[in-house]
Amino acid sequence: MSPPSTPLRLNPVQLTWVAALFFATIGNVVLWRTLWLEVEIDGLRSLSFFLSLPVFLFCIINLLLTPVVALPYVRKPLLATLVVISAGCSYFMLHYNVLIDRSMVQNFFETNQAEMASYFSLPLLLTILGLGILPAVVTIFLQTKPVGTPMRTLLWWLGNVLVTSVVLIAVTMAFYKDYASLLRNNGHIRDQFLPFNFVRNTNGYLKRRYSATSQPLRTVAEDATRPVPVAGARPKLVIAVVGETARAQNFQLNGYPRPTNPALSKRSDIISFSDVWSCGTATAISLPCMFSRMTRPQYDEVRAATEENLLDVLQRTGVEILWRNNNNGGCKGVCVRVANEDMPKMRIAEHCVNKDGTCYDEVLLHQLDARIDAMHGDALIVLHQLGSHGPTYFERYPAQARAFTPTCDSNQIQKCSSEALTNTYDNTLVYTDRMLANTIDLLQRYADWRDVAMIYLSDHGESLGERGMYLHGTPYMIAPDEQKKVPMLMWFSPAFSQHTGLDLACLRSHAASRTYSHDNFYHAMLGLFDVRSGVYERDLDLFAGCRTPSARPAG
Repeated sequence: MSPPSTPLRLNPVQLTWVAALFFATIGNVVLWRTLWLEVEIDGLRSLSFFLSLPVFLFCIINLLLTPVVALPYVRKPLLATLVVISAGCSYFMLHYNVLIDRSMVQNFFETNQAEMASYFSLPLLLTILGLGILPAVVTIFLQTKPVGTPMRTLLWWLGNVLVTSVVLIAVTMAFYKDYASLLRNNGHIRDQFLPFNFVRNTNGYLKRRYSATSQPLRTVAEDATRPVPVAGARPKLVIAVVGETARAQNFQLNGYPRPTNPALSKRSDIISFSDVWSCGTATAISLPCMFSRMTRPQYDEVRAATEENLLDVLQRTGVEILWRNNNNGGCKGVCVRVANEDMPKMRIAEHCVNKDGTCYDEVLLHQLDARIDAMHGDALIVLHQLGSHGPTYFERYPAQARAFTPTCDSNQIQKCSSEALTNTYDNTLVYTDRMLANTIDLLQRYADWRDVAMIYLSDHGESLGERGMYLHGTPYMIAPDEQKKVPMLMWFSPAFSQHTGLDLACLRSHAASRTYSHDNFYHAMLGLFDVRSGVYERDLDLFAGCRTPSARPAG
């Protein structure tokens, strides 16, 4: 009778090797897909370089995991956590071709239940189960054994680090030019390298968030004033509609061949800006940036969170502010010091019919006239849309706005045909068009005693499968134009343009021929409300060149 077999037991260093082997192979399937596409094998040297990549990755991961596995008692839970999170990241990188950079980590931390639910699918569950939970369970139940005495344990760890470092240096030196070229020309690889992409970016996000919450609010434009209204002057009412995930390329008003603006295209008084660029490719960056005095090159999220924004300055000068939100991600801190309403929480039956708790954007107009009636001076109302937020585009519009068919009625958008996906996305724009037209109709009811205007500007665009990319959030430097070029529309009542000295023919000409960005919004709004301040920059005010001299605010 043979003796019972002894179960496999690994010491901590060997456990590190197993974990490093996992992450150097199937745990980084997306990274390997990129490497396979980027490394051209055309000879013995290039083949040798490619074969060195798993050795290189194993050594890097081994060294980086060593401090984790060296921790007694928590090494297995930490490894299991890294494996499960990596599986979730792998799914999104593999299916939507996104990168796990700091903005993507920020999106994750600042999302809500409804947005998270929109991504849930069987393939996601199977990926997390196969690449995450099962390996994590194996890790948890894998038996380990101590190396021996503390000195012997130390020698094992030192030997592991020394040998791994020597191998890593040898491989790097043998193919130095190849590695330098690969990393220099493919900077996005670091945001595909699991698990260290989300670990590094989560650490960065949490540090910056702590820095933002630990600093006092800095006042901006303390010198800001507005002229005292003359007797009989009509109050201004501006509605700024902040779009979500609308890309300029799909707007009929910008030359798109499909009727995605059926209502607004019938109006001769709509001004569409054809060349406008966002500050970021995700709401978490674009929205605070849009309302900040910083330009895109200057933008810093900690500074944006710790100093007053456009709404604060306007409110201090006497402009009444109201922010209405229908966006899953909220206002990203922009509206916290002004009157604000979260419309989905009101559960308006006619607009909030989706099972995930989201509402159609016309909820933003629900009883808005009553709020306007209570405003007596100059006012700015911001309507923050859910817009065209994916991947569940089909839930962003009611059946009446289903203008194009067939549609992609699934969150597995990568599996839909290009035609169906585009149809579904374009239907969201048709509904946005309807909502904007209704907003103008609402404003016109106040045109007899107020100077009224509407400005629409999206936060960022969207990828719909071009070059294998979906959704948004790609690092700005490598993001395609579809994620960065956004629509901007404006409408002004005749009295508004007359009393502000705004030449609409001039503005229409500039809209068709000049390039603008989110950088212009802050200063344009200061100019529109006649704010005098040292922070005002005329060169960034897109209205400045089309106002009569007497109507221009002093810097």
